[in-house]
Amino acid sequence: MEFVAIIFMVIVLLTAQFLLFAKNSFRHFEYTCFFTKDEVMEGDEVGLVEIVSNRKWLPLPWLKSELSTSRWLEYAGSQSEVVGEIRYVPSFFALKSYQKVSRTWKVKCLKRGVFEIRRVDLVGSDLLGFSSFSYSAQVNARLTVLPRPLENNELICLPRYLNGDTVVRRQLLDDPFFVAGAREYTGLEPMNRIHWNATAREGKLMVFENQYTSRNNLSVLLNVQQRPGKAGSMDGDDDLENCIRFCAYLFGAAAKEDIPFRFLCNGADSGTRQPVCTAESWGTAFALEQSRTLARLMVDNAKKIDLFLQEDAAFLSSAQLVLVSTYLDENLKAFAREKARYGASVTVFVCGRTVSGDYEDGTYSLFLLRGSEKKEAQPL
Repeated sequence: MEFVAIIFMVIVLLTAQFLLFAKNSFRHFEYTCFFTKDEVMEGDEVGLVEIVSNRKWLPLPWLKSELSTSRWLEYAGSQSEVVGEIRYVPSFFALKSYQKVSRTWKVKCLKRGVFEIRRVDLVGSDLLGFSSFSYSAQVNARLTVLPRPLENNELICLPRYLNGDTVVRRQLLDDPFFVAGAREYTGLEPMNRIHWNATAREGKLMVFENQYTSRNNLSVLLNVQQRPGKAGSMDGDDDLENCIRFCAYLFGAAAKEDIPFRFLCNGADSGTRQPVCTAESWGTAFALEQSRTLARLMVDNAKKIDLFLQEDAAFLSSAQLVLVSTYLDENLKAFAREKARYGASVTVFVCGRTVSGDYEDGTYSLFLLRGSEKKEAQPL
């Protein structure tokens, strides 16, 4: 009889503690996670901080959190599992009464993109581990990974065509920053234009002689379609990512030279779900914003490049045009020839396969980016 009573008491205690933990495990409990930086460069490391807080007397003897993130975020020291494009990262805690615990993961950013963690699944257990209880925490961790621009030593040919001001024979106003020499004072020039050294040397008033310049503008057109005649692309392709990194390089070079530029791409911006066609602007802030556009760029459902050239880039006009693609076909060549006939200086950069015939057209310049396949021809 006593044995039965003991068994009964054990069952009652087990049931009581089960009900206690089932009802109160996630009461007065908080979970949050966030990245230590909002924006980093491709290849950099960033911290992901997890904070769990148990604000009650009941302890949590065993707690598991499972993060669902992109496969392109690599967590140091974790036993993560990659399924498709998702990486699952488990984390374990043991919380006493009224205890707060934080943990920081070192995360390496393997690829450009905008990565978010919106929900984290939590699993707790009772005191003896016989039963488990789940909870879903809503979080808002967001990280933007910018593409790392190609370095100079990664380019087969440096884009020396990027020049901000070009000397011309005549313009409406001369450029005060380009001095050609000195000439005699006529009485119409302001006093701050007097060339005092030349005045002392000649014995009469002399003024600065300025040149006339014209500002070159630049258009960068990126084709993310990787197969001629077919829409769409393969996410994560190395040649395409090198093209995107090269565009980031061009943005930085144009900003450094203070060249106005615009960016066009048949890939969709994840923010607007539309192909990219920016207005013309210049400066470091504008270049950074376009790098953020590259980070948001979706390449898996791109608009067909032939349609994009007809609808979005048909009236494109600029002194310099740079076309970046993983291939070159007759439609892209025809577009380059058309823009060259209207006076644009057209340069094509290809990171992929080319053939000898691609270099026979003299209306545009063609170069290969490093990291492409074995080349069948070299630039003439």
